[in-house]
Amino acid sequence: MAFKELSPSRTVVTSFTPRPSRPQNEDGNQVNDDYEEGVWVMHTTSSKNGTKWLGGALSNGEICIYDTERLHVSQTIPNAHGKALITDLTSSGPNIVASSGNDGFIRLFDLRQQGSALECQLPNSEEALSLSVGYAGVLAAVGSNKAKIHFCDVRQGGILGSYVDAHTEEVTRVRFQPNSQDNSSTTPLLISASEDGLACAFDTSQASEEAALKSVLNVETPLREVGFFGPSYEGLYCLTGSESMSVWHHDSAQRICGFGLDLRSKLSQAAGGFGVDYLVNCHWDASQNQLSLLAGSSTGDAALYKVDAGALSLLNTLRGGHRGCVRSWCPLTSNVFITGGEDARLCEWEINQSPGTNSNQGFIQGGSKLPEKGGGPLRRQKKKNTKSPY
Repeated sequence: MAFKELSPSRTVVTSFTPRPSRPQNEDGNQVNDDYEEGVWVMHTTSSKNGTKWLGGALSNGEICIYDTERLHVSQTIPNAHGKALITDLTSSGPNIVASSGNDGFIRLFDLRQQGSALECQLPNSEEALSLSVGYAGVLAAVGSNKAKIHFCDVRQGGILGSYVDAHTEEVTRVRFQPNSQDNSSTTPLLISASEDGLACAFDTSQASEEAALKSVLNVETPLREVGFFGPSYEGLYCLTGSESMSVWHHDSAQRICGFGLDLRSKLSQAAGGFGVDYLVNCHWDASQNQLSLLAGSSTGDAALYKVDAGALSLLNTLRGGHRGCVRSWCPLTSNVFITGGEDARLCEWEINQSPGTNSNQGFIQGGSKLPEKGGGPLRRQKKKNTKSPY
């Protein structure tokens, strides 16, 4: 697989914070380490329908909204969670940006009314680590640091119910399944991922946690990212804290393929020596019927890979954009995407031609063995007084 090296089409610096004088090296020149003293871009999201905007959550607590046509700031939400860290960012409808923070709050900001927010606070001083908004924007699922999943009525700001039995450690990600007929809406299916190495599938339309739990995927290592893919969103990709990746069929809880703990070295080799240090995230492009993986280096370079059944192949390398680790990846169209990083930068990349196929360079074969442990429905004894989301 031949590949093309990309350079950013546009770059935006999100923050110019005051910095102390830079130190000098042995040659008497100033050390160029501005990004280390600046603001990080932690998360990015974009509007699903209607107004075209891009949202970026910064490490200083701001949420910046950009016009995607010009990449100009159209709105800034300062201190979205006070001094707390913003742990997740997503969009809900054409005009709502939603965030979670380790202050225990989730907040939904209406971009038509600057400063207007609906909020919900988790009980017992729990931290909100992730959120996903479903049911036409009226219900938010929230993963907490106390191994629980809470459901918030975003209109009234109260907790409707909680799942408390499925996980034993931090719930790092929650995601509602997109609707294959309308990507701007969701189905009642919810996936949760945890530090306990489990990804759980719930039908949240059911009246209790026990009835809702459909299947459990035992990835056997702490999870940090999960997401849906496939024509009917029947697949699930899982990225772990040890920088490994596997893809699953979530309904049957069977692993389609795992790429092993040496994935980073394989990705580096496939890219012809490109030094991959971490995995950023995956994205499913329904129009192209393609799942892609973005991986990056500590120096800010990155590489884009196509994920097939049991194999990865290099599509593009991304150079000259970032000077620090890439933290987030937000596709805007099938050939344009945004990356945000620890250098306070947002970079826009455009894939303007398909890579050729004149060699096998960049091809990585994965394993197809199904896990020996876990898989399938898991039924724990139901605790007394377990709340339903409804």
